[in-house]
Amino acid sequence: MPAPVLPAAAVLGLFVVSGFAGLVYQSLWSHYLGLVLGHAAYAQSLVLAIFMGGMALGAWGAARLGLRWRRLVLAYAAAEAAIGVLGLAFHPVFVGYTRLSEGVLAALGDGLAAQLYPWLSAALLILPACILLGATFPLLSAGWIRARQGQDARVLGGLYFANSLGAAAGALAATFLLLPRLGMPGALAAAGLANLLVAAVAAWLARGDGVAATRATAASAPDGASARHSPLLRAVLWAGLLSGACSFVYEIGWIRLLNQALGTTVHSFELMLAAFLLGLAGGGAWVHRRGGRLDDPLRTAAIAQVAMGVAALLSLLAFAQSFDWAAALVQSLSRTDGGYRLFLLGSAGVAMAVMLPAAFFAGTTLPLFTLGLLRAGGGEASIGRLYAANTVGAIAGVLLMTHVLVPLLGVRLGLVLAAVGDIAIGFWLLAHARGELQPARLAALSGSAVAALLLALVWGRADPRTQLSGAFRTGHARLDASLEVPFLRDGKTASIGVVRSGTYGTLSLLTNGKSDGAMAQDLERPPGGDELTMVSLGALPLALHPQPRQVGVIGWGLGLSTHTLLGSDRVQRVETVEIEPLVHRAGAQLFARRIARALQDPRSQVHFDDARRFYASGRRRYDVIVSEPSNPWVSGVAGLFTTEFYRFLHGHLAEDGLLVQWLQSYEIDDALLASILAALLENFADARLYLAQDNDLVVVACRSTCPAADAARLRVTGELARETARVGLDGDAALAVRELGGRALLQTYVRALGAAPHSDFHPQVSLQGPRTRFRADRADTLQRLADNGLPVLDLMEGRILPPASEAVAALPGHSVLQARQRAIALAAALSGQPRATPLPARQHELAEAEHELQALLGLSQGPVADLATWTRAAAAVAAATLGHLPPQDLERVWIAPAWIQRDVQPAAVRAVLDLYAAAAARDAEAMLHTGEALLQRPEAYPLELQEQALVLAQLGALGSGRAEEVERLHRGYGVALPHGERLRMVRHLVRVRGLELAAAGTAAGDAAQGVAPVR
Repeated sequence: MPAPVLPAAAVLGLFVVSGFAGLVYQSLWSHYLGLVLGHAAYAQSLVLAIFMGGMALGAWGAARLGLRWRRLVLAYAAAEAAIGVLGLAFHPVFVGYTRLSEGVLAALGDGLAAQLYPWLSAALLILPACILLGATFPLLSAGWIRARQGQDARVLGGLYFANSLGAAAGALAATFLLLPRLGMPGALAAAGLANLLVAAVAAWLARGDGVAATRATAASAPDGASARHSPLLRAVLWAGLLSGACSFVYEIGWIRLLNQALGTTVHSFELMLAAFLLGLAGGGAWVHRRGGRLDDPLRTAAIAQVAMGVAALLSLLAFAQSFDWAAALVQSLSRTDGGYRLFLLGSAGVAMAVMLPAAFFAGTTLPLFTLGLLRAGGGEASIGRLYAANTVGAIAGVLLMTHVLVPLLGVRLGLVLAAVGDIAIGFWLLAHARGELQPARLAALSGSAVAALLLALVWGRADPRTQLSGAFRTGHARLDASLEVPFLRDGKTASIGVVRSGTYGTLSLLTNGKSDGAMAQDLERPPGGDELTMVSLGALPLALHPQPRQVGVIGWGLGLSTHTLLGSDRVQRVETVEIEPLVHRAGAQLFARRIARALQDPRSQVHFDDARRFYASGRRRYDVIVSEPSNPWVSGVAGLFTTEFYRFLHGHLAEDGLLVQWLQSYEIDDALLASILAALLENFADARLYLAQDNDLVVVACRSTCPAADAARLRVTGELARETARVGLDGDAALAVRELGGRALLQTYVRALGAAPHSDFHPQVSLQGPRTRFRADRADTLQRLADNGLPVLDLMEGRILPPASEAVAALPGHSVLQARQRAIALAAALSGQPRATPLPARQHELAEAEHELQALLGLSQGPVADLATWTRAAAAVAAATLGHLPPQDLERVWIAPAWIQRDVQPAAVRAVLDLYAAAAARDAEAMLHTGEALLQRPEAYPLELQEQALVLAQLGALGSGRAEEVERLHRGYGVALPHGERLRMVRHLVRVRGLELAAAGTAAGDAAQGVAPVR
């Protein structure tokens, strides 16, 4: 009886879906295990190694047992069903595992067992499913070959093509479709259901499978034990193993290299992975179409091995050009969502230009090796054995590249070595193939290999200024020629570089081309780069906590925060955790003069580890934890901004402990920043918000009520006093100006944005962050509350600004400090005092303020005749003074102004002066009445003045305890009043605060009367 015929389209369709689900698992497991291992690169490497190792075990098991099974397609269906069940169960199992691990790590302490536990336990989590995944290809291919005798080439090539195509689709769908909509648990469930669907269809197709299977099996393995021990089989198994190792060296190397050109994001990683898989699919498709006509598949495989090595060498030339391509994309596309989609499309094109040719040849080798063994009488068991050998080689390639080649040779030379290995494998196979290759062909292959090697070594290296250009951000493929690159090395997780600017005297640390901090080379120069922020990260906990004895720091950065913390003699120990050792090495070599205490003080302990694992071991508890990771859009970093991580840190703080969190407000939008703050507020009882410098926020989160800051604590040692004074932190006034608000303000911000807490399992920040980075977004709403020019924080937060008599340095890079100095100068001019200092230079705004000041003074010599010009000038000067100075400094400015005779002015001018006088005095009742009165006047005031009147009236309603009036004013006047850019989000937050207080008042009243609140 003939063997059953399985429909080709149905079988290929099954394996497309199976490959799709498999790569969804791989992608999601990388996210999950990143929460255990810390860095995305480590998680990706482990997942890749275990993924391939499990598949090797599965393939080996299928090879050993497959000959005994009569119904291989049904066995395949059972494997897919088991994978689906494991996929559906993975999330709850992982949640339980993480809870268990906290106790296990605490018990294990700091020893080797604690180091190994996360890796071994994480591997065991995914190993069972990986073993089953490895069994699917040998089972289905052998079962289909039994059903389609004589079509082994079409079967093998077709299945390899289908699986790789599905895998490419799965890599893209996981990140761009499933994760954003379903989160990690939902995406896993979708993959599990896909496996169950495949199992059901395969089981239905397996009806009749096994009829004449015994005969088919016997025919497919005529040589028995002799086939298993033949020299040909051993040679091909070794070739498959080494070829697999080289292929995965390429994959790791290309991803590491392209991270520098395209950015280290989850989107770019999945695009690169998809490009690699598409190349494999193309190679499988070629074998599917052409394999049946090949006289000697092994000779063709040998040529493909040489071609793969040549293509891998030439890929370095494409890599060297990829920075220009990425820069051209950034320059030519609009910074919009549509532009980002085109950038992703272009990035995929760049990845394919680098990876696709070599990946294509890699996709031909495994089916060709298998085909050669089958035709040589290896039997269907050889499919599993070869598949197992290839996957073992893949594991070796991953581990070899990550832990040996990159540290010793660097990414580029590691890739070159793998390419030379592939070429050597090809020529070795040619030497053992049947018949000799024509001399002309052999000479052509040899010449191509030598030429490719020379080209790769000479022109396949990007200039260091190119590698550190950050083309994916800046749109420039090279750093300025005046910049030096004294340090550039490839680490296990990233490529680390240092750039020196002789012009500005600064040193910058860059990770994969992305700046992670900059500062002046020595203390004789003014503060530069991120110094204001990094010193603030160390100084704020010293000023706030009375006894910060035990301090933990997440991320070494430039080492300046650790150095600052150690300036206090109240600190007994600072433990800094950094996952990339090269970051510390770069600091030790080039930043040593500025961070001597961090490097040399015996209280400083640096650990190269993942923060979660390190803090969990040994039951550590700290008085202060400082978290200064890179931007959240960087792959793997967003996990340090989730509610689960903040809950974890909360558990490792003492009862009066503080968490100091750096939040970059650039390259992120308000919605994502609000979700991070929602996660933090969910786990801490109190918080204070500071503006360290423009676009850099620092949140101090407290387990209990946050203590008051005392700047005297920054003067306990002479060195600390000098270093903090250099960045303007020399008194309580300096701290007060930098403070924006507390928990209530952050809660209002979160509610205004409708943000849900950012979660490990719904990683919206890492998924949406690359888009906000491309758009160059700025989450500037919180900073805008302080620098909009109106006393918003005074009325919302009860802020009391320090008087002008208290000196606060106006440092470049901190617009609130500069605005205060400008306000002092303007107030002096308006009150008739001599101006001690000119208006500080801050872009175009200060020149405009000087112009408006002169216009205002000139038009106010008598009764104002030009109302339109006068009101525009008054609004501009008011916005430059009212919100930056306390009432006592606004006497003779807006309170009883000395620069204008109020009594002789027309009513329209008096209404404006009365409004500003009320705002200057922080008289809430008067602000409410004068603001609304101005909005009711018939004059056509400029829109900026009307908007000021609305906001001041609403602030007056808040300050006078009449929160319900805020919404009435919004509906009566605000709906019809266009939003200006400066006050757009300010108006929204003021309105939300009004709604909050009104709802709280209603609930309190209902509770007092015994009425249940409306839900």
